[in-house]
Amino acid sequence: MMLSHDTGEAGGWHPARRGPAYSANAVLDVHDFVETLLRDLRDNKVGVGQLHAEYGEAQLELSLDATDALAMADAQVLARQTVHAAARAHGMRASFAPLATTTGAGNGWHLHTSLVDTATGHNALTGDPADGGDEHGLSAVGRGYLAGLLRELPGVSAVTAPSTGSLLRRRPGYWAGAYGFWGVENREAALRLVPGTALLGTEHTNVELKPCDASANPYLALAVTVGAGLAGVRGGLVPPAPVQEDVGTWDDARRAAAGIAPLATTFTEQQANLLGSDLVREVLGADLLGAFAACRAADAAWAEDKSVEDVVASLRWQY
Repeated sequence: MMLSHDTGEAGGWHPARRGPAYSANAVLDVHDFVETLLRDLRDNKVGVGQLHAEYGEAQLELSLDATDALAMADAQVLARQTVHAAARAHGMRASFAPLATTTGAGNGWHLHTSLVDTATGHNALTGDPADGGDEHGLSAVGRGYLAGLLRELPGVSAVTAPSTGSLLRRRPGYWAGAYGFWGVENREAALRLVPGTALLGTEHTNVELKPCDASANPYLALAVTVGAGLAGVRGGLVPPAPVQEDVGTWDDARRAAAGIAPLATTFTEQQANLLGSDLVREVLGADLLGAFAACRAADAAWAEDKSVEDVVASLRWQY
């Protein structure tokens, strides 16, 4: 989220905090808001993993505790409403828009998912080498899940980062997943494997989807993400080797040789990926997909003759 003082100016942007990213001192400017927010989230029974000053101007990151998919979508909606209410109580406005300003880092809603083995209650993505796990700690199920997400990434990201603001944000260096590849703890990868650690254990292994933001419907976003991963598990897919570099620094020829393509940055590309995905059509159904595509087309038509500044300003307080 990004926080602005509310001066009553339509569309105005007045950063509510100063200070360096990841600094506890940076939170002091908005201490009263943070105190209210954490109390209200607790009272609303929304579990919080962490809250800290993030990289962008006036930006805070809020991480929610993991739970099952439907409850997580509910928690995301409730958390956003709680943030907006707490901000208003302290004379501020909160923006979850993919880009709140034309020069800022923008907001993601990075989606972390894993699977639970219902027979054992343990994380199904991970396994020791003796049990079929690979050098990255992925089980056969984990490899299939990640490979399914990678295969379906163009169509999935059309649902998880669907807006005109999403497309404007999709640039290298924004942690927005500009290119379709995966890596182990690689924050520029569209799919970032977060392995378990000696401290936290293997139960925390998950896959983070970077091309995802709060302009998405969280219920639809989770549905297509989990559906893509499960399709990979059912198909016994195996992912290619991870990439541990920022491929945004590579030239086109090197990316092409590695089989790494950019994700869509125009409405035409994104709509083609959306409507061309059998997986997305199967998960959403024809009627819902048609309605979703029509909404996206209407947004794109409105933005077609507008400047970037006008598009960003129009989305700033929508989410």
